[in-house]
Amino acid sequence: MEEEFLLVDPVTGVAVNRAAEVVAIARDVFGLELEHELTGTQVETKTSVCRDADQVRRELRDLRRSVARAAREAGCRAIAVGAPPLGDTTGEITDGLRYRRIAREFGALAAQQLICGCHVHVAVPDREAAVQVCNHLRPWLPLLGAITANSPFSRGVDTGFASWRSMVWSRWPVSGPPPFFTSWHHYQDVCGTLLEAGTALDPAMIYWDVRPSDQWPTVEVRVSDVAASVDDTVLLAALARALVTKAVADVERGVEAVPVPVETLRQSCWRAARDGLAGHALDVLSGQLLPLRHQLDLLVCQLKPVLEANGDLPLVERGVRLLDRLGCGADRQRRAFRDGGTQALLNLLDLGAGDRPAHGVVEVKMGAEVDLSNSDELERRCAQAMDAGAEEVVLDLSDVAFFGSSGITALARIRVLGLERGVPISLVASAAVARTLRATAMDNLLPLRVRLETSLPTAG
Repeated sequence: MEEEFLLVDPVTGVAVNRAAEVVAIARDVFGLELEHELTGTQVETKTSVCRDADQVRRELRDLRRSVARAAREAGCRAIAVGAPPLGDTTGEITDGLRYRRIAREFGALAAQQLICGCHVHVAVPDREAAVQVCNHLRPWLPLLGAITANSPFSRGVDTGFASWRSMVWSRWPVSGPPPFFTSWHHYQDVCGTLLEAGTALDPAMIYWDVRPSDQWPTVEVRVSDVAASVDDTVLLAALARALVTKAVADVERGVEAVPVPVETLRQSCWRAARDGLAGHALDVLSGQLLPLRHQLDLLVCQLKPVLEANGDLPLVERGVRLLDRLGCGADRQRRAFRDGGTQALLNLLDLGAGDRPAHGVVEVKMGAEVDLSNSDELERRCAQAMDAGAEEVVLDLSDVAFFGSSGITALARIRVLGLERGVPISLVASAAVARTLRATAMDNLLPLRVRLETSLPTAG
């Protein structure tokens, strides 16, 4: 997972060129290696190769907190937003041979590249498979973009788009939904033409919304704004992994992707960027204009077997509930600005908000054993979280080796308390505890996700 963040003045919210200071502080003080971007107003984080969505959540949360602290030390704020909501939209080009060359060749396009996205890499068997997987993912690009739409403002004015970043991004010659490719050779031929024409200076400037990575044996999903919250990013990651997993299986079974014309796909992406998840866009597979929220239900239903096999279905269902309750990032920004002006907007976007429970989702983590001696503590901590206003409680039992009958009794009482207060309760458990929960049918009462213990094979 890769996330890009914007650096702004802590009071005015105007973009500031402080990337060099933030990168240095992150390295020297927090031991975190950040990446520079094209302009000095941005920094990028990268997770390690994650084996499950829980690991994605933990790493994203920790990375956001560290970036927020490094930015504060440098006298600025780091915010999670797809495009600068306030002030000028021009930044200083980062010093470096490649960046200076891009600035020379692309002029104002480069200087106005203050937009921030989120990229999801998912392993695939080989490059031939990567091209075919991209073909299978193309129809879902409008929906993935709408889920994370998080840039409604520019220069302090509502643009009328949920993702203004998508509109700025579309000005680059190699951007948006990719063509349909018949093979890896076809993909290479087209990329070679783009490089020969100078519309892309190197393979990294093949900026399509989904593409085979030029560095790793992965498919890279690039359509999204950097998301408003870790919850939204994890939802995107889980859906992207499930889409790629299903696509790989389809390719191996000889199922061909629908060759949706790129012009049709571009129209649907434009509409999704304008409306966000609350609006409509062309379902390019059926040819019907459908609510994007309905399209999300269709996608989750289609991916349900894969999500269950990955252990991600409860997490995805929780992410969808949060979207229903709060809207996409653009909806949240508009509410914050309407109700509290500039400072409310900046407080919403500030990565420092990661030090607080995201949208009221509170994690209660237990240690090595849950038995008669501490089952009351389990119940008490969950009740305290709900008393404090938690909108959802995730009970993390992944480090628990023994879960006794008193723990089962406590879970039953916690479930009842959650039902009484309208607070969803879900479980993350080790394999050992999961067996106990299944044996007592507790997994029928509370959503259960098992944390994997084994490492994944290396993609080749």
